[in-house]
Amino acid sequence: MPKPSLGQSIFKKSLEKFLKTAKEDRGFNEISFPQRLVFIVTNRCNFTCKHCLRDSNNTNDLPFEIAQKVLQEAKKFNFKTIGISGGEPLLYPHFRELVNAATKLNYTFTVITNGFVFSDFADFFVEKKDNLKSLGFSLESSHEEDNDFMRKDGSFKKLNDDFSFCKRHKIPFNILTVITPRNYGELFDIALFAKKKGAQLLQVATTLPCPRSEENSLTLSAELRQELFLSLKALSQMIKFPVFFSGAIRVNSNIQPCDSLSMKDITIDTNGNLIQCCDFANYQSVSSNTMPAIASLKDSSFAEGLKKISEAIHRFNCMRIDDYESKDKISDIDFNSCFYCFNKLKRIP
Repeated sequence: MPKPSLGQSIFKKSLEKFLKTAKEDRGFNEISFPQRLVFIVTNRCNFTCKHCLRDSNNTNDLPFEIAQKVLQEAKKFNFKTIGISGGEPLLYPHFRELVNAATKLNYTFTVITNGFVFSDFADFFVEKKDNLKSLGFSLESSHEEDNDFMRKDGSFKKLNDDFSFCKRHKIPFNILTVITPRNYGELFDIALFAKKKGAQLLQVATTLPCPRSEENSLTLSAELRQELFLSLKALSQMIKFPVFFSGAIRVNSNIQPCDSLSMKDITIDTNGNLIQCCDFANYQSVSSNTMPAIASLKDSSFAEGLKKISEAIHRFNCMRIDDYESKDKISDIDFNSCFYCFNKLKRIP
């Protein structure tokens, strides 16, 4: 792990003062999108990251005809944006076809990628720039050796090339970082790196328990996640750069806590199923089940699927309200994060 930079050391001293007086602010800088369709287009990946929760033995691809069907049928419900994720979505055989189909219907789109094969699609992204809301590039450290240790040799250099290309061609991009015990002390340097590279914002998550993260001791404790939540607030203010956090760190509300549980995000997995949350699709864990399919779009219309997912989320939220009434059963920190759903999922047969 790298030695703290001067900026990181100054930030740490300022943070100590901030944490003594910091107040809870549940909605601060939570990452959120307009109502959107999330397509998990493939489980394939060219990386084996040390904290990844995906099952690397699963290489399904979303049938393109189902994606086309969803794009058409979702228009009447006023969906205007799609998120494309994986796996590594640029390995999806129909990636260009999906983007073309979406943009013909006037959808905007986002993509989350490790950036390793971005150069093969660079001109395509320039062509589609008007409909592209943002590219999300995954980065674990501002230091090459540490980033590549977590992700893949050569990843850091590829990402720097990608950032330069995007900046040169005015393609909007974000940097996504998963905070673990390895890079927890590098928050300031990563945020400053993102700002200097021309990213619109830094989006921060943390890893959920899974075989890889547990084996490599990469899951933050509840106490560190609470400190991280407050640290991100201080960091964003200090460097005057947007730093957002995901639901794995903190969610916004005790009633409908995240975009998935308020039906702002509707997720389609690689089997063409509507599922409750994209983070638990193909979740590799010896102690929990994969997020169960709520509706198969092979057999149901999109409208029928929405009814079923609405019913499922209603049941889940009622269960959550019951738990909140007696929340001595679960820590307050875990209750307001993806860890709540992880713990519930372990108990759902």
